[in-house]
Amino acid sequence: NISKFRARIRKELGIPENSTLILFVGSGFERKGLKALLRATQHFRSEDWRLLIMGKGKWNKYLQFVPENLRGRIIYKEPIPDIEKYYSAADIFALPSIYEPFGNANLEALATGLPVITTRYCGAANIIDSKINGLVVGDPYNPQEIAEKINYLFDFSTRESMGRKARELAEQ
Repeated sequence: NISKFRARIRKELGIPENSTLILFVGSGFERKGLKALLRATQHFRSEDWRLLIMGKGKWNKYLQFVPENLRGRIIYKEPIPDIEKYYSAADIFALPSIYEPFGNANLEALATGLPVITTRYCGAANIIDSKINGLVVGDPYNPQEIAEKINYLFDFSTRESMGRKARELAEQ
């Protein structure tokens, strides 16, 4: 049951229930667009968010791309086997890949009912209907564009309806 995990994982990570949790899952941070995502944080319009990064990579090298005053909102975790529990704790899935043939993580996120933010260079972009079940970034190197998509999803009701549609898509 998804909601059961949501509360438990958020408690474990110290994330308040009402904070918007953005999830990034992927190893090979460079190719997955982590640098631009981290740079995008300074353009977020909400004050109440957390970003959970799950993956293997040189994490310390990437923290420098987050403004110092926002670093406390970023949580880094090595990937674990039952990762789907972490999807259930999230509100938005963001994987602004520079190159990705398809991206199973996108599919897992859709199946969990998360609106997905990906890029046109990811195979998953072909199944995303923009503003219906996810959002597609045109330029993965543009932090402002990534932030714009995330800002759009800070709205709870937008996220809810897109999340429902995301799940319907994954069920197909």
